[in-house]
Amino acid sequence: MQGRGRGEGAQARGEGGGRGAIAALDAVLRLHGRAGRRYGMNDKLIETFLDEAHELLDGLEDHLLELEKNPTDVESMNAAFRALHSIKGSASMFGFDAVGAFAHEVEAALDHFRSLSLPSTPELADAVLRSRDHIRALLDAPETASPEEREDLVATLTALSGKASKKDEGAKAVAAPRSIGQFTPGEFRTYRIKYKPSADTYRRGVKPESLIRELRKLGETSIRCDVHAVPPLSELDPESCYLSWTALLTTSMDAGTVRDVFIFEEGTSAVSIVELDQNDVIDGKEVRRLGEILAARSMSGESIRDALSRQHPIGEILVKELGASPAVVEDAIFEQQHAKNVVQAAREESERKTIRIRSDKLDALLNLVGELVTVQAQLSQTVKDSGDRHLHGISDYVKRLAGELRATSMELRLVPVESLFAKFKRLTRDLAKNLGKEIELRMEGGDTEIDKSVIDVLNDPLVHLVRNAADHGLEETAERERTGKPRIGTITLKAQHTGAFVRISVQEDGRGLDREKILGRAIERGIVAPDARLLEEEVDELIFKPGFSTADIVSNVSGRGVGLDVVKTAIDQLGGTLTVKSQLGKGTEFRLDIPLTLAIIDGFLVRSGSRNFVIPLSCVDSCFERERRNDPERLIVRGKDFIPYVSSRDLFGEDEEPPEREEIVIVSIFDSKLAIGFDQVLGGYQTVIKPIGEIARYVTGVSGAAILADGGIALILDVAALARAHKG
Repeated sequence: MQGRGRGEGAQARGEGGGRGAIAALDAVLRLHGRAGRRYGMNDKLIETFLDEAHELLDGLEDHLLELEKNPTDVESMNAAFRALHSIKGSASMFGFDAVGAFAHEVEAALDHFRSLSLPSTPELADAVLRSRDHIRALLDAPETASPEEREDLVATLTALSGKASKKDEGAKAVAAPRSIGQFTPGEFRTYRIKYKPSADTYRRGVKPESLIRELRKLGETSIRCDVHAVPPLSELDPESCYLSWTALLTTSMDAGTVRDVFIFEEGTSAVSIVELDQNDVIDGKEVRRLGEILAARSMSGESIRDALSRQHPIGEILVKELGASPAVVEDAIFEQQHAKNVVQAAREESERKTIRIRSDKLDALLNLVGELVTVQAQLSQTVKDSGDRHLHGISDYVKRLAGELRATSMELRLVPVESLFAKFKRLTRDLAKNLGKEIELRMEGGDTEIDKSVIDVLNDPLVHLVRNAADHGLEETAERERTGKPRIGTITLKAQHTGAFVRISVQEDGRGLDREKILGRAIERGIVAPDARLLEEEVDELIFKPGFSTADIVSNVSGRGVGLDVVKTAIDQLGGTLTVKSQLGKGTEFRLDIPLTLAIIDGFLVRSGSRNFVIPLSCVDSCFERERRNDPERLIVRGKDFIPYVSSRDLFGEDEEPPEREEIVIVSIFDSKLAIGFDQVLGGYQTVIKPIGEIARYVTGVSGAAILADGGIALILDVAALARAHKG
């Protein structure tokens, strides 16, 4: 059975919300012959279980994809095992016996490899990925989960476990280090590790930095590198190692596990591992003072008291004036700082708690904040008209509080784009397998934040773009090699902030758009006239026409002419723009520029005749006043720029006599500028975006409406649409 991508599962789960979750539960109960029983648990608890199970499945997928790339990654293997173990336990507790039983089989196979410290194999990763999809099916739509497939998967996993057993009988299990958040001095140990590689370390193929990274995986680690042995440049041998390291490691693991990190360095490099007495440095969960640490290191109490009584750093006094060993003092300071790091890390991890909130409650909160912003604007106007100075102060305070509440509530809705990008690891992997291509997915800017409602809408458009990139964009491996390209094709997902927008790009290093073929197909279908002369960017725009496709063969991935027009429609509905940049033989990039939020904006209020308009403040470049002209030019010159000009009266129609002077507002969005003439500029205005439904589809340049302080209505201008319509 073809595994579903994470995005598809999330979409299926999203339809119907809580009712879908309960329907899924009922189906599972019927599957086990227990229809109607709720196990004494309410619907909210069951919904919570389903949400957490899906999160665990998403994490499991990430860890398995990482194991495919790096089969010896112990951390990913342990994380995948823990995810399955959690799913098994929770499913059994909530009565999802089929899920619990199957998860147990998968967990057992994975644990076989894990306990024997064996690397993962492509067959294991593939089988567990398919098992992960089957578990999702049992949760979302039990009637589609084939028992035959389940039996086949169990047989495959059992066979793989059997092979693993023969590879290494009796190997010891490797326990995972405990989280530093559980730190208790009596249960954790601190080791001082001194590692001085031999001069020929690099020639032996050993990378000391990789050993340090392995050490960090065991717990909270502080590293100090000694560079004193590095000779002058004229005497330096680039193939020799002159560095040495001192590390302090606080971990739940024993000394043997720590020593195993350096197992291949024993006998060739100098490695010293000493367990320290933590009571010398930490009292309970408080770090001792430097003087107490030095006293524990056998320095006399009188010398320490003398040093503490002076107004200089204690370490400096002990070394310079009292003859203390610099190495002893330096080690004590190093231990004290490490102890502070451990205590702080433990405190932060134990305090790092989150609360799960339903998105509809966040929506309700943001709607209420939006209403508050509107009422606050009306209050400010009323107070201004009254002339009461006391009320004016109160009004300003309410305005400030409303602004802070608005900012905080909007931050609650912001989520990293990484949560969206992560879904495409599996999709890319499956596409590569289906298409017989070698594809690497790269992701940049995953920490860029955007409104969750925007994230939800972007899933399908990005799926279309990634599928097109893999199928149409990237060449076959043999073709890439013939043209001197790397065997592995690259798809890059990238996110970055650009003002009040987020730019998400999908880029591949494939064959690029064949504009001659695109134009020929467009002429063939009657989309453009045979004698049409189009610019390159106009030819590129043809691929967004409904039903347009240059594919000669329809595949199960793409080629039906459905996709890019859907992508463009979705982005337009978000108030964003979709552009394409391509170079033949080099690749293609699709850019999606999306507003950060769809709820509240800082605007620029303007008027034309009897109508008010709001321009998003982030798009306002500059404004100036001039004499109104009876026959205005189509271009305005500002410095070295020639900017297209349009009058708001021509755009939206206005019967009133215009004033003698005209206010020109220059708006810019991405690479485009437009000068719009208005009758009056009223200034900054924070407003709530109100949708105006189907009417917006028939009015170019309008994306919503706003309620003003006096109860009137202002139309919110879609600057991107206006800039496209009047491009010079």
